[in-house]
Amino acid sequence: MDLSPEKYTLSNFIEACKNPEAFKHELKKRYGDVQKHVFYREHGRPTNIMDADWDNLLLLDACRFDYLAEHNSIDGELTAAVSVASTSNEFMEKTFAGETFHDTVYVSANGFSHQLEDGTFHEFVSTYPESQRDVLDSELYRNYRPGIVREKAVEAYERHPDKRLLVHFMQPHGPYFGPKAEALRERLRTNQGLEFSAWKSDADVTSRSDGMVYLMDAAEAGYVSPAELQAVYVENLERVLEHVERLVERLDGKTVITADHGELLGETTNLYSRLTGDRYEHPGYVWTPELRLVPWLVVPWENRRDIVAERPVERDDVDDEVVEEHLRALGYQS
Repeated sequence: MDLSPEKYTLSNFIEACKNPEAFKHELKKRYGDVQKHVFYREHGRPTNIMDADWDNLLLLDACRFDYLAEHNSIDGELTAAVSVASTSNEFMEKTFAGETFHDTVYVSANGFSHQLEDGTFHEFVSTYPESQRDVLDSELYRNYRPGIVREKAVEAYERHPDKRLLVHFMQPHGPYFGPKAEALRERLRTNQGLEFSAWKSDADVTSRSDGMVYLMDAAEAGYVSPAELQAVYVENLERVLEHVERLVERLDGKTVITADHGELLGETTNLYSRLTGDRYEHPGYVWTPELRLVPWLVVPWENRRDIVAERPVERDDVDDEVVEEHLRALGYQS
């Protein structure tokens, strides 16, 4: 169904009413088109990360500026930047699609990165290679953990010291790790009879089944309060920052820490949430501070690296089923 502005006709409106989800999606986009100009006036225009000056850029998925400002443990100059997007797929489309960055190696735990064209970067490194298509879900989930991403990033840096390094951690995005998150899941299992299809315990992840994927679903259903969800979000932010700090210590050059987008964590203070009732996650094409203001932390450095562009390294494709499984695990697909 084409709902572009030139197609706003009576017949198309009638057709849209038959597809409420598509209609709602279009309304969100049009609302976003208006709201972004208001946002520009207050916060400035978005930052294209690939145009910025850095040798190493570390992306923390769904990391809000206000939360990093409160919980950051890494030395550096912190300011707020405006993201080009409010979801990862929108971020990648607006930042990478149709471009080439042959001076950059991209290490990613985000499933949407596999939708980019071959040859976009000098090398693309996934935390879940094609050979894992038949492994247990516990292996898939383990590869979201920040330690795995850090190890892959160090290996890529050592292979390509003359390339810019772009590293995409999944935290503080869910599914949430850590003792607070596991205690909350266990309470919901015991008291509410809820089963989370992604989890058996923090250490033992089971196969998916019908049910809730992770704690964000429980919050949307009213089983978890905003304060409880925010606590596990902070737990995962602090968890990833430990690994980010260790990675920063291994890298030469200028390092910047930022995010692809933010996260709604139950607030009702922004106009979007009051109008739509959407209080959680990160819907696309939305302009609120919770979703668009991301950290821009410049870490002190001594030496810059000499960066050169070279023809891309051939990448190993990941099986489509593996990508879809990862996106479902993150709550993007049913």
